[in-house]
Amino acid sequence: MHNKVKIFKDLYHTYFNILNNRKSEVYTDEYGNWGCRFWENNIWQKDEIYKGHSESYAESAAENYVEGIKNVR
Repeated sequence: MHNKVKIFKDLYHTYFNILNNRKSEVYTDEYGNWGCRFWENNIWQKDEIYKGHSESYAESAAENYVEGIKNVR
């Protein structure tokens, strides 16, 4: 499946880990769904939208990514 950049509306949180140079951002989209944008070495990797899930669900995904627990490639 081909990854595409999603259109997000509002940025709520940013997570960053300088040891592995990963960053994740927690957003909502135009429909109020929570989602994350993932970066590695300042290069966009993937966007995910979590329909039907909470802000804390998106925060967990973002934190797990920067800690190296979650991979998106």
